Amino acid sequence: MIPIKGYATFDPLKICLIGRNFSGDFFKKNIKDPKVSDPLRRIADETEEDYQALEKILKDANVQTHRVDFDENKFNKDWHGRPPVCPRDHFAVIGEKFYAYQMTNFYGTFIKNIAKENLSFGNKPINVSTAVIARVGKDLFWDVGKTSKQEDIDFFKTKWNAEGFNVHVSRRGYHSDGSFCVVKPGCIVTLEDVQEYATEFPGWDVLYLPDQSWKKVHPFMQIKEKVQGRWWVPGEEDNDKLIHFVNTWLTDWVGYVEETVFDVNMLSIDQNTIICNNYNKEVFEHFKKHKVEPILFNFRHRYFWDGGIHCVTQDLYREGTQEDYFG
Repeated sequence: MIPIKGYATFDPLKICLIGRNFSGDFFKKNIKDPKVSDPLRRIADETEEDYQALEKILKDANVQTHRVDFDENKFNKDWHGRPPVCPRDHFAVIGEKFYAYQMTNFYGTFIKNIAKENLSFGNKPINVSTAVIARVGKDLFWDVGKTSKQEDIDFFKTKWNAEGFNVHVSRRGYHSDGSFCVVKPGCIVTLEDVQEYATEFPGWDVLYLPDQSWKKVHPFMQIKEKVQGRWWVPGEEDNDKLIHFVNTWLTDWVGYVEETVFDVNMLSIDQNTIICNNYNKEVFEHFKKHKVEPILFNFRHRYFWDGGIHCVTQDLYREGTQEDYFG
């Protein structure tokens, strides 16, 4: 069985899950039009190459890795269901429990590797994942979404309060891990006022990165209206067949990339090491100030999957305990 533990997003990472897409052959076999199949095959092949590159970075840092595994031949031929590209969107590790409340059939084989005493699952219609829960020791910052029922919020708040956590709830309705990152105690990188930083993180050094997102992806503007701002494959801005196919059949696959563009969606290996998608002078100076070493990793199709490095992984075991960073 895989051991489970996680109290803070910056504690030393020891065991990590990495997602998986369909193979390139899957698209070759199931889609006859090369204007559609060729770009999707390229996305599939390059996504897998990037997963393997990320896996090597983690293994070189002495992190044990696991991959999501599934039988793509059993996939619903009506194109329902997103492949397990971003496990972070489905799960949370809080304390010594693995929460699976948004699990799809793709993850069934993997879940069998977790002992029942470490597993919490059910059918409550609320997002319990570390895409929307920032863990900072005793404090959990949870964005529940705008339509979440209070009874479901109270269910988890009561449970976590009993375990010694302080739960801070917001209703912004997007994946907060794409908008702010708690790099280490005292250090945050954010695109906007995602949290009430002055009151919730008093005295912490917060780097704001406003209004610089779309400067980095000008070609997206060519395709923006056609895809309602939901996805982007570089080089395919004029491929109307691909655009029609994705908009018609793969709406579950793509997210909403206009939420965020600059990749604060980063993965900490420990308090002094973080994996990030690209270089930014302000961010890297902020890291240097706080003695954090960045490792560059380019997830090439993050704008198609609407998922960065944090999203395509799920930390399963981090060293550390339930520290109080605000006491």
